[in-house]
Amino acid sequence: MADDKGGNTIEVRPDPDFDRKFRFVGWTLLALAIAGFTYLHYFQPHLLRVPNPTDVSAWKSPSFEETCVYDRMTDSERAKVRAEGVPKNTVPGLLFSEVFSLFIAALCYAHLRKHYGSWMANCFLMGSFVFTGMQESIWILFGRFTGSSASLGIGEEVFGTYFFSRGGLWFIETPVFVCLGWFVWAYAAVWVAGKVFPGMNLFGRALVGALIPMLMDLWIDPVFTSPEHMNWVWAKGDCLLIFGIPHVNFLGWFFLIFLFAIFWEQLPKWEKHWGRLKATIVFFVTLVAAELAILAFFFPWCFALKQILLLAGAQQGLKLPAGW
Repeated sequence: MADDKGGNTIEVRPDPDFDRKFRFVGWTLLALAIAGFTYLHYFQPHLLRVPNPTDVSAWKSPSFEETCVYDRMTDSERAKVRAEGVPKNTVPGLLFSEVFSLFIAALCYAHLRKHYGSWMANCFLMGSFVFTGMQESIWILFGRFTGSSASLGIGEEVFGTYFFSRGGLWFIETPVFVCLGWFVWAYAAVWVAGKVFPGMNLFGRALVGALIPMLMDLWIDPVFTSPEHMNWVWAKGDCLLIFGIPHVNFLGWFFLIFLFAIFWEQLPKWEKHWGRLKATIVFFVTLVAAELAILAFFFPWCFALKQILLLAGAQQGLKLPAGW
């Protein structure tokens, strides 16, 4: 039995045989994917056109000059990055990021499994890991390979989207610690929303659960993308920058967690209707369809916002606050 955070009890009967097979197949495939993409990232970087963090002059889609962090740098900081590359990936720093994220994720997973059982816990962890990793990577690779404008910005035309410049293990083009961090934020936010607003319906809890990490991201991203860190870099061709970060980043965070929370809480109902195997398949297929829909939404959204700003007389993208 599990609590749906709204005070109602949802029945999730244990199925040890299915759960054992699901864990084995799911984590085996995920481990193979991480091993394969980590190998490609370091030993065959040309296949995915991985930007060289030590040679920013070779960056394309976006180029170094087309990144948001470029505008935040002094001339001396730009010269240093051109000469030395992005701040170094140190072995102790990478180990700390990977081990710490794994430790916190393990604590959240243990809490999740205790309250919801093995099946729903693995669906949340694997689903959120793949959901965020694919969403980030599709966005990264789309801009990198198509050379499309970042998000239909105003004024200076910029090509590309963004990419991560630091990481240890990789899932496609997303560092593993980012995927685990997304799982931690998503679960913690959804759990807190349910505890603070126990009488709220599913959509209300998902809304609050999505707003919490989005608001946290408003101050986390500007720090990690600063000239001192440059953990990832954004193309500056957005028509609206918030604290130096394209606004679509924050919209993406909101929609991802909002939809994920809704789909995940449907699992017991889907299981009752279709059985556990089909419910699992429907869950992951729905996640993939949702992230493609989110990505597709950004094109008309950015186009419409650009037209509104142009009608208002804007000559360049809007920066909030001014100067960032």
